Amino acid sequence: MLRSLYSGISGMKNFQTKLDVIGNNIANVNTYGFKKSRVTFADLVNQQISGASAATQTSAGTNPQQIGLGSKISSIDTIHTSGSTQTTSRTLDVALAGDGFLPVATLTDLSKINIDQGNQIGNNLIIGAIDGAVDMNYTRAGNLYLDDRGYLVSAEGMYVIGEAGEKTVPSTPAIQKSQDALNAINNFSTPYSNMTTSLEDLSKQANDLLNAYQEYSDAYSNYTKNETGTGGPLYNAMVSANGALNTIIAQYTNAQTNFNTVATAFNTNVGNLNGGVTTFNGAQPVGTIVKEFNTTIAQLTGTYTAPGANNPVPDATLTNLNDTIADLNNYMIDLEKIGQSVVNFEEVASSLQDPTFTNKLSGEAGLIQIPLNAQSFSIGPDGTVTFVNENGELNLAGQIRVAMFTNSGGLEKIGGNLFKQTANSGSIDKDNNGIQLEELTVAGKDGAASIIAGALEMSNVDLSEEFTEMIVAQRGFQSNTKIITTSDEILQELMGLKR
Repeated sequence: MLRSLYSGISGMKNFQTKLDVIGNNIANVNTYGFKKSRVTFADLVNQQISGASAATQTSAGTNPQQIGLGSKISSIDTIHTSGSTQTTSRTLDVALAGDGFLPVATLTDLSKINIDQGNQIGNNLIIGAIDGAVDMNYTRAGNLYLDDRGYLVSAEGMYVIGEAGEKTVPSTPAIQKSQDALNAINNFSTPYSNMTTSLEDLSKQANDLLNAYQEYSDAYSNYTKNETGTGGPLYNAMVSANGALNTIIAQYTNAQTNFNTVATAFNTNVGNLNGGVTTFNGAQPVGTIVKEFNTTIAQLTGTYTAPGANNPVPDATLTNLNDTIADLNNYMIDLEKIGQSVVNFEEVASSLQDPTFTNKLSGEAGLIQIPLNAQSFSIGPDGTVTFVNENGELNLAGQIRVAMFTNSGGLEKIGGNLFKQTANSGSIDKDNNGIQLEELTVAGKDGAASIIAGALEMSNVDLSEEFTEMIVAQRGFQSNTKIITTSDEILQELMGLKR
């Protein structure tokens, strides 16, 4: 058989590989952060026909005679040139302007990282070496997201690794104190609801009573001015109004009795809650809230009767009733103030169970978390993630760091826009004691890429280049097929010598 047959086969295989790489590049032309690849070839092996000879006094030297036996893949390189930046105006999109990668990871040892889990609140710090707690990966795709607990994660659900913000986790005594206060508020809810219902009912009855007095007074006045004696229509109307007044008085009296009972229990509960607030604030001041509940809600002692038919309503009765109605209106205002004070107290008491951030970084490696109640957040060029908390204060959630490699071309693609460190990429861990925070570079410093928020890095695939390389690969493949067909024709001629 001819050597050229096998040379052609090796060339076809290599150009097929080149087309595979080109196809993958084109398939990822719109993949954020994607880095294209290229194929380089090398000759496979050479068969020695004769060796080289040195020159003598009578003749010149001769060169070696070798026949090549095909080609092989020399390398498949990842080209880490920067792609164009696409503006998205999405706060959580970031592009790296320069060298480096975003470090992202899955958690491998929960005992070495204090993360929020269930009802347990963590400070987001990694204990010891970073790679001892997580499985590190690296990406240029900056389309980031927040998970259900506010952690900054990649599209693949991996946590972004950087410097954690200074997060204070509530202590057990603080949580217990908060819960005691909330329990006191829960115990107060029923007396408050009863007081509200009773007060509304009594206010209605008082106004109905005032109207009934007025209707009787009008009927009495109409009778005395326009009719004498008994049995007439005006007289009967006056008697009917007096009977209705007696019914309303009975209803009001029952409502007042119930009100007095409820008011007594309510004032007792207000006193208990007031003592709880004083204890709560005295043990640990938590800001300006109402420190005592003042109430003028008291029992009502006034009684009302209906004048006998054909008797006027005493002015003192109407004056007292109007005063009672005014008192009830004031009670309603006091009750609303107490309700708002309880709401304020509940907010402060609840806050003791919530973690707090400051405007400082922790100085430790960890996860980056934005509280779910943050009003807004942003990412700076140096990777600092800031947010405005529910009180309008500016806090730091953490800082995204950049991973730098001596030989980024040595990184291994593992899918999902992710790279993995290899033996030839160089290690982030310079002193072999595990990856430490200081071995991840601050964005924009020491040659590391700066971060552009609201933008994404596009693929660095150039379609015009890929199509040109596709033509080259196609023609190369076709040329190698011609080698095989031509070699076959020669063999056919040899076969034809014997006929």
